[in-house]
Amino acid sequence: MQQPGKAVTPIKFDLPKFLIVGAMGTATNLVFFFLVVDILSWDPTSGALGAFIIAVSQNYLLNHFWTFSRQMQHSPLSLQGYSRFMFVALGGFGINLIVLWMIILFFNPQLKVVAQAAGILGGTVFNYIGSKYWVFILRD
Repeated sequence: MQQPGKAVTPIKFDLPKFLIVGAMGTATNLVFFFLVVDILSWDPTSGALGAFIIAVSQNYLLNHFWTFSRQMQHSPLSLQGYSRFMFVALGGFGINLIVLWMIILFFNPQLKVVAQAAGILGGTVFNYIGSKYWVFILRD
């Protein structure tokens, strides 16, 4: 019997799925960022924000229905779940921006998408822990 408030799936099962979903989100993020920053000359922060919103929405759906499907099998999509996921993702986005700007300021790569990729990696661990132990858990 699964207990409310517990993350029930062992890490060895959901971490690979989380990383696959994250890779898909990263691809979505980087394509959008490249198009608007490196092609259309948007400001990198604006590009990162747009890329973040699109990728986080995609990731919430995929994580709900696939990565953490065992926990979520009797839980419909909800504004509360999306809000929690967005809150966790915002923490990861903060890490993303810090890394993005540190690389731009210290190394100034020609393609800013390189700095964005490093920023995305910076938030991955935070996002996984928050998702597994706060967003996608059984609730009463």
